Amino acid sequence: MHSFNSRCAQYKTRNRAGVTLVLMVFLFVVIIGMTAFAVDLGIMYLDRVQIQNAVDAGAIAANLQLKQNEGDVEGAVQMAESFIQAHRVGMNQTIPDNAIVVETGTWDEDTKGFAVSSESPDSIRVRGTQANENYFFARVFGRDDFDIVGSAVATGGGGKIDFCMLLDLSGSMAYEGRIEALRNSAPTFVDVIEGFDGDDQIGVMGLSAQPNFYDPNDEGHSCSIYDSGLHASADHHRGVLECNITSNFDHLRDTVLSSSNLDAAKYRGSNYTAYTGTGASLCDAVHVLVNDSSGRTDAKKVVVLMSDGYANRPRTGARQYALDAAAYADANDVKVYTISLGNDADVELMEEIADATSASHFDATGSNGGDLTTLLSNAFESAALAAKRSTLVK
Repeated sequence: MHSFNSRCAQYKTRNRAGVTLVLMVFLFVVIIGMTAFAVDLGIMYLDRVQIQNAVDAGAIAANLQLKQNEGDVEGAVQMAESFIQAHRVGMNQTIPDNAIVVETGTWDEDTKGFAVSSESPDSIRVRGTQANENYFFARVFGRDDFDIVGSAVATGGGGKIDFCMLLDLSGSMAYEGRIEALRNSAPTFVDVIEGFDGDDQIGVMGLSAQPNFYDPNDEGHSCSIYDSGLHASADHHRGVLECNITSNFDHLRDTVLSSSNLDAAKYRGSNYTAYTGTGASLCDAVHVLVNDSSGRTDAKKVVVLMSDGYANRPRTGARQYALDAAAYADANDVKVYTISLGNDADVELMEEIADATSASHFDATGSNGGDLTTLLSNAFESAALAAKRSTLVK
């Protein structure tokens, strides 16, 4: 009996060992399969990252080329191909010329859509395909290779731009070093735009004047109250045209934006406080860009609005009037980049105005004169770069 039980125990042990071996083999196959899947998935992911980096670089480079010369589509295509082919993509490394597609067109910020066009293009779409990238383990299942595709759209800054600097010269600019910061910083914007060596123009408008109380001739000022015909009454205020749109950047720096010409409460007139008619001045700045003879129909339009306070003219509904002006800018395809200066600025309103035109707001809040100069210089520089630079949008 003892011998029989012993043989049964040995049989059961050998049986369990056999089952364990089968299970181990099965698990080993599963692990190998999962490893193979992970390796091939990793290869595909790496290739996708590489080709996206390549087309992103190609789109930005092509758009920069288009920015320098709006009609040089061939040059933009060559620039895109050059930058794409400088990037390694997968085992095949270089994407061939015939696998790169470069298209010029326009970008619609509202619909986030790209429309192919050769007429006044402001955007570039680049697509690249790297074909026949090899799998490692998927060949076991009959899959030898795969194709990888990347696409990118770059926009912004293409072609010429007409700018209008809209500068707050109300009474509150006299406090906390704000007017000094403006005098020191305003030429920075001109310097940055000039540095692009593009076909750009800049005008300057002051914010703001009540036409019944302020007369430039009486004050000996070489500017003019702008009459766009958009405002119902004098209480809405007007923008003051300090300089029409021009490419004479030396004149802007030496005269229009000089310390002697930029004064706090400049438009107060006799026995009158200089108020902040943000909405009226913004409408007038847009009107100058869109309708004045110095503006160009084939140029993009950009306002750079700098203010240190709250809109308070007209007396009723001043804030809404400013937002209505932003809507007017957007309807006329004018972007409004905004800068909040000093601790009393209406930052929320400035952000809303910029957002309404799909532009950006820059913060230069503070109270120390030296610090404000640095902050405002940086803000003007950032606004110029934002208007001119290429950005990836898709």
